[in-house]
Amino acid sequence: MNKKRWVSIAVIIVLLVVYIRTDVVSTRAKTGTTTEKLGDPLSLLSSKSPFSTETYQEGLGQTIAILNVDGTIEDSGNALSTGTNNFDHQVFLQEVENAFENSEIKAIILAVDSPGGGVYESDQIYQKLKSLKDIYQKPLVVSMGSMAASGGYYISMPADKILANRFTMTGSIGVIMSTYNYSQLADKWGIEELVFKSGKNKDILNPMRDTTQEEMQIMQGIIDEYYGYFVDVVAKGRKMDRQAVISIADGRVYTASQAKSLGLIDQIGDLDGAITEAAKMINETNPKVIKYKKEDLFNLNTLLSLPSSRLDFSRIKEDLQNSAVPTAMYLYR
Repeated sequence: MNKKRWVSIAVIIVLLVVYIRTDVVSTRAKTGTTTEKLGDPLSLLSSKSPFSTETYQEGLGQTIAILNVDGTIEDSGNALSTGTNNFDHQVFLQEVENAFENSEIKAIILAVDSPGGGVYESDQIYQKLKSLKDIYQKPLVVSMGSMAASGGYYISMPADKILANRFTMTGSIGVIMSTYNYSQLADKWGIEELVFKSGKNKDILNPMRDTTQEEMQIMQGIIDEYYGYFVDVVAKGRKMDRQAVISIADGRVYTASQAKSLGLIDQIGDLDGAITEAAKMINETNPKVIKYKKEDLFNLNTLLSLPSSRLDFSRIKEDLQNSAVPTAMYLYR
């Protein structure tokens, strides 16, 4: 069992304790042993912004904002989310909107350090950046960290300029989806699954049996379609011929120097170099640079310190179930 699953189990145990404690409080309230009804702890957090900004570089000139994509691009803002270092998809989308709509911010830097993630989430970020950039006409510069691969590269495509550190791994243009086949293990232990379905492909990718040739063709068709979207996005973003993109889009990662020679990035440089480029685009020599950061609105410490309340255990169950569903990913492994 991996670390993430252990963390999830630990959170569930804590929530269960709080849930039981809630029943006790509720019972006491009904019998008159408590004098005040305790509120929903999550409602106490709802009025607080999920993000804030801090000064990254002092300056007297126009403002440049840094938006961070750090980690796997997935919609993990659910009942099992903990900590402040994990990428939060929904919060990040709000940060993007705020940065573009804020009239004081004149240019934006997207700092990407990610192996990619879900095809849906990656495209959602791409579409959001592209549409808001078209509306507000603000320069967008990408600064790649140790990795900006697959979905991490996909979301970089609306940029006016892309910089990568000389040790950055990028590219990995492609799609992947995987599942497991437990059939031999099930046979060994005498486990048989009974499935009732409305169509022969309703339980496609069922790990309790071998995948049929038809099912493989169906799934490969989906992968090919999503791959085509990726190729189109790169061809448009980098102003490259589609066939030229296909010739280098076999899923491999590239070093920064390789990516530059292929036209996948513009230059090699760090975050400070990206700031310099963004400042040039707005004719600024002494910019003020701010950085967006996610606020820690919901973690174990918050949970334990707030009054007890009923929590949505059906949501937790749904999150655990969804994590086991095979999903198409723009992800480097």
